[in-house]
Amino acid sequence: MKVGRRKGRLRLRLEPVEVALLQSLFDQLEAVLDGDDATDGTDGDGADAIRRRLVPDGYRDDPKAAAEFRRLTEDTLRAERDERIAACRDELDDSGDVDITDPDVARRWIQVLNDLRLAFGTRLGVTEDDRPYVDPDDPDAELRAVYHWLSAVQDSVVSELMG
Repeated sequence: MKVGRRKGRLRLRLEPVEVALLQSLFDQLEAVLDGDDATDGTDGDGADAIRRRLVPDGYRDDPKAAAEFRRLTEDTLRAERDERIAACRDELDDSGDVDITDPDVARRWIQVLNDLRLAFGTRLGVTEDDRPYVDPDDPDAELRAVYHWLSAVQDSVVSELMG
């Protein structure tokens, strides 16, 4: 993965294996958001926790207000996420070269990468104290490696936009 400017354009360049990984992650995130727990590799509770993390309660101390807030906002938030994922999927062609010069495109990619990170972080129980070290003997080593890769991609995009 590489983020850089070329001929006045900001580009996210991905290797073929990274393109395939992102395409798979987009599919998995859509499945979790749609409530299809069988595809996310968890026991169902993991998918519910991911959905709660991506659409948190609007009122933590008032379950009735939280349920009403969720009823009013969840479908819209889900539709917006689905649209962002679909747009990123369309922009991610086999070449792995994504033009993120347009601020709306860059924002969309940052949001989708963040949603993926939140999903992985929730599944893995990541906290602020976690270090970017992956223990190869950890049963979740592959998931942690993907989480850290997503973090690196997002950080590279944000750093290039701000720099």
